[in-house]
Amino acid sequence: STPRPLDGVPPFVWHGSIRSPEIAEQAAYYGDGFFHNHIFWPKEHTQRMVGLYRQRFEHYGHGSADQAIVGLGGQVFMRTNSQDAVREFRPYFDNAPVYGHGPSLEDFMAETPLTVGSPQQVIDRTLTFRDYVGDYQRQLFLIDHAGLPLKTVLEQLDILGEEVVPV
Repeated sequence: STPRPLDGVPPFVWHGSIRSPEIAEQAAYYGDGFFHNHIFWPKEHTQRMVGLYRQRFEHYGHGSADQAIVGLGGQVFMRTNSQDAVREFRPYFDNAPVYGHGPSLEDFMAETPLTVGSPQQVIDRTLTFRDYVGDYQRQLFLIDHAGLPLKTVLEQLDILGEEVVPV
């Protein structure tokens, strides 16, 4: 038989957005979770979007702002040492349909949550997200971006699972 949600318990819903405050408003209105993609914008944008969601979540009577259910995205590329990570990822970044031929890798890393470096750098950077959005419940890592080959993506998954996620 088909699994059913528990009687009387609505299924949990995430509303995801990169730039639309209307989606944050919609998530707050329904008391659902808000997932901010958090990969192409500076932290100030993410802070505003999550702040709006939290404020409106409380406004609609679903609980206090700090009880609002938030998820964030982030994109990473890791190697044991940061120099190797930057050297290996740069050609993919420079030619990617999304970021290629725009800001430099270094500028993009400074302005967005993209973290290219060692696993410890990814851990340290990810742990700073709470500094500007408050406590949040889910972290999604984009690891198969910029045309990376499958073998490399699988290596990234291993590093993420073995070194980053446990911390």
